[in-house]
Amino acid sequence: MPTSLLRGGAYLLAVFLLCFSYWLHRSFGQPDLGQIAYHLSFGVELADAVDPVVVRRFVRWCVLAPPIFLALLYYAERRWLGMIEKTPPRGRALLYRLHRWFPQLMVLGAALFWMSDVSAFKYVTEDFGPDYFGANYVRPDVVTITAHRPRNLVLIYVESLEQGYGQRAVFGHDLLAPLNNLPGFSFDSYQQVAGTGWTIAAMVATQCGVPLERVTLLDGNTQGQAMDSFLKNAVCLTDLLAARGYRNVFMGGAATAFAGKDKFLSQHHYHEMYGRAEWRKSGVPESAMNGWGLYDADLFARARTRLRELSASGEKFNLTLLTVDMHEPEGHLSPSCARRGFRGFEGVVSCTAQEVADFVRYARDNGYLQNTNIVILGDHLARKNPLTEKLSQVSERTIFNRFIAQDAPPPNRAQMLHFDMLPTILEFVGYDVPDGRMGLGYSGFNTHRAQPPKQRTADMEQNLLNRSPEYMALWAEQGEH
Repeated sequence: MPTSLLRGGAYLLAVFLLCFSYWLHRSFGQPDLGQIAYHLSFGVELADAVDPVVVRRFVRWCVLAPPIFLALLYYAERRWLGMIEKTPPRGRALLYRLHRWFPQLMVLGAALFWMSDVSAFKYVTEDFGPDYFGANYVRPDVVTITAHRPRNLVLIYVESLEQGYGQRAVFGHDLLAPLNNLPGFSFDSYQQVAGTGWTIAAMVATQCGVPLERVTLLDGNTQGQAMDSFLKNAVCLTDLLAARGYRNVFMGGAATAFAGKDKFLSQHHYHEMYGRAEWRKSGVPESAMNGWGLYDADLFARARTRLRELSASGEKFNLTLLTVDMHEPEGHLSPSCARRGFRGFEGVVSCTAQEVADFVRYARDNGYLQNTNIVILGDHLARKNPLTEKLSQVSERTIFNRFIAQDAPPPNRAQMLHFDMLPTILEFVGYDVPDGRMGLGYSGFNTHRAQPPKQRTADMEQNLLNRSPEYMALWAEQGEH
């Protein structure tokens, strides 16, 4: 192969790695390699479901920009060679040698930067650390839970909603005032740990008490095979509720196919699932949607109707909602919010808070809270968005949460993790969980002998995603584990 092609290929690879890293940071903040590998496993299917703004940025920075930078590098290289020719003979040989190896050095530098940027070294070493998961996981199916005045559940996941948006010292006013003024209880320190920092991971962690880890990269199976059965051997919140006569309904603005969400929902006893495709089939025009799907105002309008129908049925139910307007990188201000005077990303946050609060008040005013409890959770901490710089001023960034009920159990601590939500929500809706332990979680309600170890968060950051045969068994087909 001609040397010029090798040089060009090396330059192009180095530039692509740097451009890809820049695109990731602009679009998503600081994802790690595990998150990247998980999403890339869905291939073209991912591009069909993602916000077109993200796709356009990828094309701009990862397809169009690298050839332009390559041309600039060739121009700079020619200028460099001209300068070398004018250099005194004694230093000329060294500069020629540096010129010869510069593409390889650039690839090496870009690769090392990229691997450091996405925590690739930690990703590789996770194969060799202690099995934290196996040592701490409590299988939900072996826990004998008992009913104590069970109630219906409305579980609302709000995209990227964190407590810091309510700090007047940072934003000048409380962007979450409608939510913070709702009755109910919030855990002061709902923290994010490894394996929970994106939407589907947060849903898995809160409903199944486990992180979302890599399951196939460098393994014998293929990602596609694993994704056909999403944690099929795990027992999750909706599995337990379905076994006790609940009807599980999911309604989200974005495509249910995005990142395998549909596979997770169908695997774990969601009886109805509504997302972008279903809204389009119901007659919502593409022009009435944002880049991800249905605006939050329209989602809650449909959720009111479904709540009314479920309540009238007399059947126990869990209605799970997932918003989308606050999704990075820019958010989506709905026409409804714009008409009410909201502007910019602060307006997106405030209007989303208002939409959620209005839905809760609708449930209260129509008497549904007599037998229905509501849980509002941010799915994860906000990533790269127009308010990132202000959020960085918050001393401790924590996730928003609110538990609303006429008769809530007493809390037992302030600090919570995603995994704790599985036993916590069960006890919140009227079930007793012995010792409060389920999955990797500890219930935040009622008095239990078992409490989270003081070093739990630090131990999880270090060892939670280490390779675990017990975790892999949750994904395996029968006979493979």
